[in-house]
Amino acid sequence: MKPRAQMNNNHQEIFDFLTGEGEMLIVSHFFPDGDAIGSVLALGGMLEQLNVKHTLAIDDICPEKYSFMPGYEKIRNLRKDPMARKVEKLVILDAGALPRIGSAQQCIGDETRVLNIDHHFTGEYYGHLNLVKVEAAATAEILYDLCAEMDIEINISIAYGLYVGLITDTGRFRFANSSQRAMYICSELIGKGVDPGWVTENIYFNLPFELIQALARALFTIDLHFGGLVCLLRLDHGHYIEDSEWFVGYASSIKGVALSAFICEMENNVFKVSLRSRCPIAVSDIARKFGGGGHLKAAGFRFRGSRDDLLKKLLGELEQAIQTHELRPGDFFVEPSTAETLGIHADWMLNGTGSSKD
Repeated sequence: MKPRAQMNNNHQEIFDFLTGEGEMLIVSHFFPDGDAIGSVLALGGMLEQLNVKHTLAIDDICPEKYSFMPGYEKIRNLRKDPMARKVEKLVILDAGALPRIGSAQQCIGDETRVLNIDHHFTGEYYGHLNLVKVEAAATAEILYDLCAEMDIEINISIAYGLYVGLITDTGRFRFANSSQRAMYICSELIGKGVDPGWVTENIYFNLPFELIQALARALFTIDLHFGGLVCLLRLDHGHYIEDSEWFVGYASSIKGVALSAFICEMENNVFKVSLRSRCPIAVSDIARKFGGGGHLKAAGFRFRGSRDDLLKKLLGELEQAIQTHELRPGDFFVEPSTAETLGIHADWMLNGTGSSKD
């Protein structure tokens, strides 16, 4: 496959691709999160309005907590039900690199044309057509704009997909990408009929007992490094469970922690690592060194090898980043934009001196 130059296509080119002839497959990344699943379902709803035949698929199990979403049952699990044929058109949503779609790559032939829609900071322009907007809070936000450009009415099915994508990728409006526009879009989607309480209840408060047991085991392993600047927690293969990436949030919620990691052993000596940053360090840079990627403050990667080797290499990279940015135990970490809004001096933000603007 020969991708085009690193540039975005205009909406007319995107529209022509979506409505043109040819079998179309819509996919997202494995280990799907709310933005991946929501975007797949939203685009599916958009294509239904355009009377475009398509297949929705992900090379993974979609977490059951998203099963309340309209159209959830239409997503094909390519692990259990693989597609043995090549498709003419492939739309990839919310995947920063082609390998992230897993076995869906087997559907790409010499004649396959690929449309890449993504918002990751480390995202590549790997498609024949690309729509990569790192300023968007979620891939769902890009699809919201496409609805307006393509005169598509946002019905309840599309609205739920877009809302779930935005609410999950902003961490319920806790992360730095929680823009005014993201909140405005969500308010518009609520006006379309989305029940925000129902969404929150299903995604965050309707969890399997086994998942909470796994969380308890992971929390038992929690430990601090480098004077409390780094926090790690782990889950071994014997207790592996799907949809556990969010465990890292407990490590990053500790006072004084700048960087955190959740190390989950999926198979013997095969690890999935989730990284978070509450400081100026971009964990996407660290993830890239291990072949992964993601956002500036939230990223991840896979690692094959022993746990000891992983810990040695990961802690080495984290220590180097801390030294480069001259972080010190006891610092208070706030996003610069947030500090400016609060009227706080940079020296208090970084050093915890307690001084503020008059």
